[in-house]
Amino acid sequence: MTMAMPTLQGRWCPSCGVSVNWEEEVCPNCGLPMEKAWGQPIPQSQQAASLPVEEMTPEEQVEIEEQDTRVIPRIESALPAENDPTSKVAIHEAMPRIRGMLLAGVASIALIGGAALALSHPWNPDAYSTRATEEADTSMAGFPGTVESLSGQDSNDGAPVEVVSGDDATYAELVGVYDKLAKYEERANESEALFLEVAFGDDLDERARGKRELDALAIDVSNLIEGLEQIDVTSGTYVGQRDNLLILANWLRNRVDTLGGAWKADVESADAGADKESLMALLTKDNDNSGQSTYKTLFDEHYEGWKPVAQEESE
Repeated sequence: MTMAMPTLQGRWCPSCGVSVNWEEEVCPNCGLPMEKAWGQPIPQSQQAASLPVEEMTPEEQVEIEEQDTRVIPRIESALPAENDPTSKVAIHEAMPRIRGMLLAGVASIALIGGAALALSHPWNPDAYSTRATEEADTSMAGFPGTVESLSGQDSNDGAPVEVVSGDDATYAELVGVYDKLAKYEERANESEALFLEVAFGDDLDERARGKRELDALAIDVSNLIEGLEQIDVTSGTYVGQRDNLLILANWLRNRVDTLGGAWKADVESADAGADKESLMALLTKDNDNSGQSTYKTLFDEHYEGWKPVAQEESE
């Protein structure tokens, strides 16, 4: 808003610089108390000049124009003036609000106190306890029940205990292997007889059954040899007899392998009757001059003579 103000006399707020009437005791813009008037009041003729031009009468406007007042326009901005850090307004605004400080303090105390209560559980001290709260009956703890005898004690009611030496145990194992060899050799004879009976016919089920039985025999013989090799003969008493049984077992396995090749070719043949000659060649490829498997001949010739014989334990 444009005001016509005398340049030599006037009254302004020392804080915000707004023009203030002489009779005002408080600045209408910033609200701070006004100091005592500077100089003398403006004459009535000059007070009219302090009014807005729009509010002057035509006569007053003419009089103002005729006077050499050397007035300059003063522009009052609606924006507040830049605060002076040393002014009373700046100091007043920089001061923290007492109410805000009190509320912040109360909130901090409540937050810290609540967290402390949540962690400590003063109303329930055992809230986080991991100890058992109920007594347990430990009167029978560790009781194994009624013990009739202690471990390691004799339990044969006074009967003598037979102590088996290492060589005696070895001999018993060799006898067991010797008996199994005879049984397995009989199964090989039965497999060969069955082959000559059904291998060239049309009964596919019987031919397949013959092959399955021979495959099972091959597994049993292999397991027997593996067990025989693990028999303990470190004393040296039964080393020779164990080696004889190993030779018998390997002759039997070679014969079983020959039978297995013949059975496999027979089952895979589309016309076993037409393939009889080639199948027989597989069956008899290890035969000797007598027409019998060489491995069977060797087995039969040595089996009785290599029967395990109990020996005195070597010193």
